[in-house]
Amino acid sequence: MKNYNVLSTICLGIFFILFSLMINGVSFGSLGKIAIISMFLFPLFGAVLGMKGKKGIGKWVITILNLIALFSIGYILTLSGMGEA
Repeated sequence: MKNYNVLSTICLGIFFILFSLMINGVSFGSLGKIAIISMFLFPLFGAVLGMKGKKGIGKWVITILNLIALFSIGYILTLSGMGEA
């Protein structure tokens, strides 16, 4: 499969959906840790797929957006203390 930019965009979309659910206070129940780990892994996976994508400005836009999402969730986890547990 050579359409890595689409897969990277899907990973970014899944991150935004999970992040918006977390912000709105939706309870994940017993899947809370899995949801938080996936919110960290989807942007990481999306950035890797974005770097493998076709050359052009779209590649860099998707990669930068995924990296911003990765750093923001990492910062939030650090502030909340979940990164240390």
